[in-house]
Amino acid sequence: MAAIVSEADAGYDSSDLPSEPNPHFQRLQIVPVDFLDAIDERAKKDGQSPEAVVHDVLATYLQIA
Repeated sequence: MAAIVSEADAGYDSSDLPSEPNPHFQRLQIVPVDFLDAIDERAKKDGQSPEAVVHDVLATYLQIA
């Protein structure tokens, strides 16, 4: 165990590791900027995360569309 702790404390050189794009990055960009404040206010009012508010709104819309 001490060897593992020593290795972790020394740090890792991750410069040689392949870079992988975040598969969710583009999804984060689809909410128009003019909705962000309203989403944040609704999340605070409902005690939810902003992501949960967007999810609920989209789920409701898709059920009635």
